Amino acid sequence: MELAGVYFHDGFEADPPRVAPLHWSGDEWLRQLRWLQACGIGAVEFATMLEFNRLPSTPLERRKIADRLRILDRAHRLGMKFGYLLTNTVVSTVPEGEEPGHQFGGRAKELCPRDPVNYRRTMDLMQFWLRTFREADWFEQFAADWGGCQCGRCGVPEYLRYVRDGAEALRDLNGRALLYANTWCISYWRKDPLANGWRGVFDEEIRGSRAVIDALPDLPPNVHLGLPCHHLYRPLAFEAYGGRARTPRFPAPTDVQRVATFGRHVLAWPHFVMDDDPAREPAWGIVHCEVRYLQAVLRALAEVGVRRVMGNLYLPWLQLPNTYALGRFAADVDTAPERVLAEFSQAVATREDASALTDVLVWLENNSYWQRQMPADGREPDLPSTLDRATAARLAARVRARARPSLPLPLPAEEWLDALRRSIGRMTWAA
Repeated sequence: MELAGVYFHDGFEADPPRVAPLHWSGDEWLRQLRWLQACGIGAVEFATMLEFNRLPSTPLERRKIADRLRILDRAHRLGMKFGYLLTNTVVSTVPEGEEPGHQFGGRAKELCPRDPVNYRRTMDLMQFWLRTFREADWFEQFAADWGGCQCGRCGVPEYLRYVRDGAEALRDLNGRALLYANTWCISYWRKDPLANGWRGVFDEEIRGSRAVIDALPDLPPNVHLGLPCHHLYRPLAFEAYGGRARTPRFPAPTDVQRVATFGRHVLAWPHFVMDDDPAREPAWGIVHCEVRYLQAVLRALAEVGVRRVMGNLYLPWLQLPNTYALGRFAADVDTAPERVLAEFSQAVATREDASALTDVLVWLENNSYWQRQMPADGREPDLPSTLDRATAARLAARVRARARPSLPLPLPAEEWLDALRRSIGRMTWAA
């Protein structure tokens, strides 16, 4: 990979609250940056959460902006890139002077951009974020989720109006910065996107994304393409088509080559594989291990010619193995998953206990909720293991943290091991 980064979603609550980035200050973020750099991850990306998408009017909002500007500066000092996601039609409905909160608060709404007043209001907000983070290396104009319009009259042209106007505004602020037209949930630029089920959604994702590709030659030269790549990795997509073998391959190599002929490139934005959100409650708030699937994603991207990828983290302090794996595979996608888990274990556990921690993580890998969601023909082969859940729990209980971890973990090793132990206890679906 030419670029491997992480998008941080900091809009949810968690238990305990301190693991949720919604509550982090600058110190927590700086520790996280040092950890990412040590893992070989070269970029970070943020977004304005739903209730925060307004002109700031509270100390909390101003503090979060200041923290992100410090992260931007520190990332650049460390040789890392910084990106920022932009919404289009969503605005906060939180009363002025009242603090915004987490994403499930419901205090935001979508405005149809066909109304000139709505379009001006939403563009003014977008331009505020462009000005605020003008030194970013790139921005992404998200199609939807959040954003989009389901009035029944809007479609891809209305989305592209935001892309074009945003790119022109960015060019005046920072001529070096890029703007990616990210087609995540572009199907939500139509009435009732789920009318034909999830297969209809994913079919529309292909159609809408190719419409954006068609438009690229006429868009400002700083516009490139972001693709969710659902069809290459996501269990929900495979299930919608009746299995991985029946799922159309998108993007295909010809799509990526076509983008290149226009002088643009593709940034992949596969979501949920590194971490999952509260919509899948069993997977929320536990340690994940999807090393095989991260390897499969990066291989699939390389096969179609994509060389830039952004993973995702909701609760970064829990997902240390996946974070380490993303950096390792970005450097060498053919590294054996067992080796990646062993290297991570040696950095966290004592020399005597590293092998036991590796065995526990292999069991976690084989029994991840991501694997449970995956249709049979999409599952990666299990790694060799003789453990069941009870044995994994007993082994994990005995693992001792290394006094001086060989990697700059963003939290104490023993604290992460405690989270691992609690996670095994919650994995009731696993044998």
